[in-house]
Amino acid sequence: MILGVVGLPYIFAALVTPEGYVFGGFLFNPLDGNSYLAKMYEGFLGEWRFRLPYTAEASYSVYLFTFYIFLGHLARLFHLPLIVMFHLARLLADLIFMLALWRFLNVLMEDSGQGIVRMYYWALLGSGLGWLFSLTGGFTADFWLAEAYPLLSMFANPHFPLGTGLLLLFFSNLLKPFSCPWVIVLSIVLGVTLAIVLPFGVVVGSLVGGGYCIWLWYKRQKVPLSWMFGFALGGGSVLILQYTAILQDIWLRGWNAQNLTPSPPLWDYLVAFSPALILAFLGLTQSKQGISLSLPFLIIWFIAGWVMAYSPWGLQRRLLVGFYIPVVILAVRGGSLLRHWLGRVGGFIEQLALILALPTGFLIILMGLAGVRAQHPLLTLRADEYEVLEWISEHTPPEALVFAAPETGLFIPAHTGRRVIYGHPFETVNAEEQSRWVTDSLLYARAPKDLTQRLRERGVDFVFWGPREQSAAQVKQLDFLPVLVQAGDTALYAIPLIP
Repeated sequence: MILGVVGLPYIFAALVTPEGYVFGGFLFNPLDGNSYLAKMYEGFLGEWRFRLPYTAEASYSVYLFTFYIFLGHLARLFHLPLIVMFHLARLLADLIFMLALWRFLNVLMEDSGQGIVRMYYWALLGSGLGWLFSLTGGFTADFWLAEAYPLLSMFANPHFPLGTGLLLLFFSNLLKPFSCPWVIVLSIVLGVTLAIVLPFGVVVGSLVGGGYCIWLWYKRQKVPLSWMFGFALGGGSVLILQYTAILQDIWLRGWNAQNLTPSPPLWDYLVAFSPALILAFLGLTQSKQGISLSLPFLIIWFIAGWVMAYSPWGLQRRLLVGFYIPVVILAVRGGSLLRHWLGRVGGFIEQLALILALPTGFLIILMGLAGVRAQHPLLTLRADEYEVLEWISEHTPPEALVFAAPETGLFIPAHTGRRVIYGHPFETVNAEEQSRWVTDSLLYARAPKDLTQRLRERGVDFVFWGPREQSAAQVKQLDFLPVLVQAGDTALYAIPLIP
């Protein structure tokens, strides 16, 4: 059922896409979605090292985003379109995550089974009260903070659910460690894999796991040092190597400097994690009644989540990986206390909280479908635009630089692997400056000599000219440039080598 919830809307979106348009393949966060396809395209072309595809001048390549590059290699091996490979990987990652969550809950509850089903489905399908707040025209974090909510993680991409699943597997081994000669090797492999798939998961795992180990040591209980040490060593080593590689290149440093994801105001999070958050505070109480579980671990994760969310670091919200999970577990425990104290009234309050937590996630899915039906420019492409993109991928050199309007620039690296001047607010270094340069250049379309010279100076090889470019430039065709392919209202022009 859950896989149907996160999978079937994409099939339905392709079916309801209006005639003359092509579904772009994403119903949530198409900006990042297309950037994942661009990374996959690098693997599809045979590369194993990442180079910023949305930054024209970038030439240095490093071992980053290896997970998506690997998916690109698989797509080439099995002759699959990149978007099909993306969603197959997403559904497989979703399944792995759901299994890991079920195991984590059983370990946390010491196999008692009490409340596990409620926790499981609430964690998978719930979110916050953003749907209620959206009636005023605003959108709180439960509409966009995909890494924190399992439903959004499973709906958005493969690396969020897979990374969260690996994190839960590590937590399960901390709570119920097993002994074998290869524990240290397994823990290192787990840390390395998580660092490759979801680097921020290593930070969360190390802080929460480290805090739990300190608590065990304080209580003079056995500390799973092998699991903790191996995980931190493997994952930390990869993070250090990745960060060192970024610092070695001016363009990657620029990308890292503008890749900031600060947390919203506290009130936003309070809305986005309620109503589960309200019951969670009750679930934090040290009471012998209600559901029995490893409360110290949950308290550490709960407190660490809030600390990390407002730590003095520009990537604050990235550290809320899977944070909705401990909130829901504590909420169910709080609900069990209410039932113990208030009887049916307490049970009604818990059921009401669960019902109120459901609409936001499903509203997001419906908004995506409505956007496709309305031909949202980031969710759909015109059929003639798509046809020219296919021509570019088959008939132009892999190193070609294509000039296009900012919106079109998002799709070109994702569908062709070719570079653009601007296409992404984070992965185009000096994004505002480059976007402004592209917009200003479109105004030169009425001056053939000036536009040609301007583009030639930037090393542009081809000009993509479709409805988005024509709208910004108010020029239908570029008759002064040789046309390579024409499909409907969209054309691709070449920049002559000799003035």
